[in-house]
Amino acid sequence: MMRLPENYRKPCLIAILVHVVVLMLLLFNFAASQFRAPPSSSPQKIIHATAIIQHSEQPRVPSVSEQKLSEQLRAQSVSEQKLQSARENHAKMLQLEKVETAKLQKLAALKASEAKKAAQEKQKKLLAQKTLKKEIEARALASAELAKQEKQKTLKALAKKNKLLAEQKKLQEQLMQQQLNSEQKNITQVQSLAQQGVIDKYKAQILATIQSNWRIDKVDSKLKCIYSIALAPNGDVLSINLVKSSGDTALDQSAQQAIQQSSPLPVPSNPSLFGNFRQLVLTLSPQGYLQNT
Repeated sequence: MMRLPENYRKPCLIAILVHVVVLMLLLFNFAASQFRAPPSSSPQKIIHATAIIQHSEQPRVPSVSEQKLSEQLRAQSVSEQKLQSARENHAKMLQLEKVETAKLQKLAALKASEAKKAAQEKQKKLLAQKTLKKEIEARALASAELAKQEKQKTLKALAKKNKLLAEQKKLQEQLMQQQLNSEQKNITQVQSLAQQGVIDKYKAQILATIQSNWRIDKVDSKLKCIYSIALAPNGDVLSINLVKSSGDTALDQSAQQAIQQSSPLPVPSNPSLFGNFRQLVLTLSPQGYLQNT
């Protein structure tokens, strides 16, 4: 069923209401005229009266009932004319309404077609916009994913490079440390050898000094005694302790006297070297040699 546009509905309703009102008025007038009409026997009386009037030699004045009947007939005739005219007008109005309705329906169909076409165009544009938006989003997503992959690739390469550089640096540091350790070891060995030479030199001087002051009678040459002595930085003998006796008390006492008479003993002035002389353990023997342990 075709629907009229909103702006055409009100005029059509007004036209229909007007037609209904006119039709009701016409029907009301027609019913009233029928109600006032005389009985079916009245026309016979009128014909009879007319016949009498025609045969009468003198005119007769119509009676009140005849005048009333005549007026009713004229009124009925006028009502019928009005009804016929109303019918004709109503038919014309119906025809005009039909034409107008056809025009409105045609216009409504045209507008509906245009609205449908506009809606289709709008839907088509929306679909195109959605498609374009999806394509743009897809391209943006692909671009972002590519950028992410490139970034990850770059970061991975950079991390690999940094790791390689770190390993190379660590290896270089290890090699340098090994070289330094080796050089330090060599230096330490050289210094140790040099210090040992100095230490041996001073120990030989100490033993020679004690031997020059040792006075001993003839005893078993295989006998020996061991003493531990504490020295001050200037070579003074601070204490003498017998670690192992020779078994001959005279030999042990003579050795102790020789140590006491040799104070101060020759020691190095270098504090690092003197550490080797702070506590000495000497082995004394009448065979003509002295030892330090």
